[in-house]
This record gives sequence, structure tokens and C-alpha cells, in this order.
Amino acid sequence: MIDRTSIAAPAADYVKVANFPGLYRHTRSCRYYGVKKIRGKRRECSLRTTDRKIAERRLREWMRNLQVVDREVEKTTLRELLHKFVAANRGKSAKTQATNASIIAQLQQTWLGGLDIEVRQVRSSHLDEWLALQENRLKNTTYNRYAGLLKQVFHIAVCDHVIAHSPFAGVQRGWKKPQEPVRLVPTTDQLQTIVEEIRSQKYTRFAAATADFVEFLGLAGLGQAEAASLRWGDIDWELNRLTIRRHKTDTRFYVPLYPELKKLLLRLERDGWAFSAENRVFAIKDAKKALRAACERLGYPNFSQRSIRRCLIRKLWRAGVDKKLIAKWQGHQDGGQLIMDTYTEVFGDDDAEYERQQLAKLKR
Repeated sequence: MIDRTSIAAPAADYVKVANFPGLYRHTRSCRYYGVKKIRGKRRECSLRTTDRKIAERRLREWMRNLQVVDREVEKTTLRELLHKFVAANRGKSAKTQATNASIIAQLQQTWLGGLDIEVRQVRSSHLDEWLALQENRLKNTTYNRYAGLLKQVFHIAVCDHVIAHSPFAGVQRGWKKPQEPVRLVPTTDQLQTIVEEIRSQKYTRFAAATADFVEFLGLAGLGQAEAASLRWGDIDWELNRLTIRRHKTDTRFYVPLYPELKKLLLRLERDGWAFSAENRVFAIKDAKKALRAACERLGYPNFSQRSIRRCLIRKLWRAGVDKKLIAKWQGHQDGGQLIMDTYTEVFGDDDAEYERQQLAKLKR
């Protein structure tokens, strides 16, 4: 959009350009200006050029924008626009809102010139400059979230007739190809060592509970959210299975009580954790910090809670369990496609030993 200025000089200094409605030229500076009456009010702007052809092109663009932009909101600032964005996304999940708040905080801290700039003055080059400041410290997927927020913000501005065209349309790099994720899987021995390391922390109040939580993730193959919400009433001892609510899709699925998993739950019940069916099985909801600290002390890679759950998937796969059944026990609805495409390619540090075992079958 072209910057607008008021023509304060006497009218005699401006000459109407023939054969082009609305185009005027200043007699002394030779600059071109545009004039148009819209909704009963006279609008004027400097076309910022002394070239006739450029002036004609800019005048046409300015007149098109006049038909789109609402004069009541055209002076909206970037700060006000961000408030609109936050209000429009209050229905999103808490995680999404937290991510948006983090990106907006970065905008407040690093946007050159401050957020009180009018939206109509923001150019594509401004967005390129701000994204370049963030690029080196961000992974590609996070960069895409930053760029995506800008795209949504200026889309709101277009829809509200603050501007005619989004400056994000001219951004040089609005999307980057996501990097291949590094999926780590601890071996069975590593998992057991991690559990013992967490349990050995004498000065931590929840050391035993945290160790049980991590061990459960590895034996049940479940995520942190599902494990944290598990209640004693979800355990069916007669049918030997757990009833799990998958948080992402809010659907129910069943997990068998694998032999080692059943031993763990029986021990917890015997130790007095099963007060009632409504009580949660675990006293904690997240073992991220304890897990990271244990891996650092042991010199292991930074295994996440998601890494721990893959231990069971690998164990079931190598035991020859049908992929569709593994997917069902994981709460997947794809018939095992994710298991085939993702998990089977990243089965940990003992892959070489597993390959030797498989090759030994040829000799037999």
C-alpha cells in the first residue's frame, strides 16, 4: 500500500494531468499526486515519484485499495491487530495458545520500531527481516509456526479491511521443509538402568513414584498424558487389560496387561496405591525433568518420554506380533501404517545385534 500524505500546499501548485483522471503534478517538485472523492470525502496521496508511468501504475493501485480499505480501521496498529488475533484464537487448545503467546512475545521484544506501527505501513521486507532474526535459532518446524502466525495475523487485517493485500504474500521464505526428526529408542537394559537411577535419588520426595511412572511408559507403550490420567478403575484384572483414553482424539482403546506390566501394577496395588477406583494410579503427571537428569548422569542420549514408550513397540515388533494388533494397542487407527513407516526404522542402539540374530536364521 502507498503511504498517504495530506496536500498542504496551495491548489495553484498542482496541475491536472490530461487524459488520466485523478492524477496531478506538483509544478515545483514535479512529483505526482493522486486525488479521488470516495463516499463524499476527498482523498489524496503522494505517489512518491516524478515518473509518469510509475505514477499512473501507483495511482491505479491506490484507487483499487480505496474501494477495499475501511477508513474507520485503516489506522489500526500492529499491536491492536495482534490483540484481535489472540481474541480470535481463544478457542484453540491451551498448548496452541501458549505457542502463539511465545511468538507474540518475541514480536514485542524484537520487532524493529515497536508494535505501534500502523498495519498499512508494514511491508514484506519488514516481515523478511524479522523472520531472518529468528531463523538461526529455530528448527524448520518452529520457523513454520512463526511464519504461519504472521500469515494468520495479516489475513485478519485483510478480512477486516484494514489493508487491501497481505504483506505476507511477498515474503521470500514463508515455509521451510521440516527436518527429519531424530527418534531415539533406549534398549531394554538402558531403560532398566534409567529406572534404577531415578529410584536411587534419596533426596527426592517422588523418586520412587517417578521411577514407577517411567517404567510404566516403557512396559505399557503409552504416552505421558495417557499414563498420567490412568485410574485404578481403568484396570480390568479379569479381562487382563487397561482402558485408555487417547487425549489427542478423545477416543477409547484397550491395552493388554503384558506380563511385566501386570507385575508392576500388582506391586503398586500391594504397596497401597489402590485406594479407590477413582484414584489415579500415579502420584505424578510428568517425569520429563527426572528423565532428562537421569540421562545426563548416565551419559545417555536425551531420551524423552515418547522415546521410552517405543521400547514396547520394538519388543512387540521383534516378537513377531502382527503390526495391526500393535497399532490397535497403541490407539492408532491406521492399521499399522505408522508402525511400518516410522517406528520400525529407529529401533535403537542394539539394531546390529538384532540384524545378526535375523541373519543367523538363514544358516538354520
